[in-house]
Amino acid sequence: LVRHVPGAPDRGLPRLAVDRAFTLAGFGTVVTGTLRDGALRAGDTLEVLPGGAHSRARTLQSHGRSAEAVPPGRRTAINLTGLSTEEVTRGDVVAHPGDYRPTRLLDAAVRVLAAAGAPLRHDDEVVLFCGAAEVSAHVRVLGAREIPAGGTDEQPAQLRLSRPIVVCSGD
Repeated sequence: LVRHVPGAPDRGLPRLAVDRAFTLAGFGTVVTGTLRDGALRAGDTLEVLPGGAHSRARTLQSHGRSAEAVPPGRRTAINLTGLSTEEVTRGDVVAHPGDYRPTRLLDAAVRVLAAAGAPLRHDDEVVLFCGAAEVSAHVRVLGAREIPAGGTDEQPAQLRLSRPIVVCSGD
């Protein structure tokens, strides 16, 4: 069955949500995560968002093997040149410069599970998990005062994030 599962989409806009950043003796800063929306190549110029630090992919690994290029959908490790681990943290996104912009405001389609036990009300504080980022947000329910728990329809809302992150349509 696995052979029939379609590959991850390649939109030509690679982004890696950093779930770990560490220093490896003799190599420097390494970040890991799952690569989405495009391929990366060794030597690519990269940007760490939301901070905007620039680097280069010295080497790449995927599933423990060195690679010159990694397609989307794969677990990936990138050895970043010229960056310290203080300049990249869990939840950051590594991408080609200019491909993505961080935001603090996003539109969402929200459905509240019955297990929540209470409706989601205008200006409630929530925690958003996206990629590897975890960020608090305030909800602006659109067109109503609240979204009832256990409803079957998604309701429009805006999330005002406490700090900027990279998020894309469909995340």
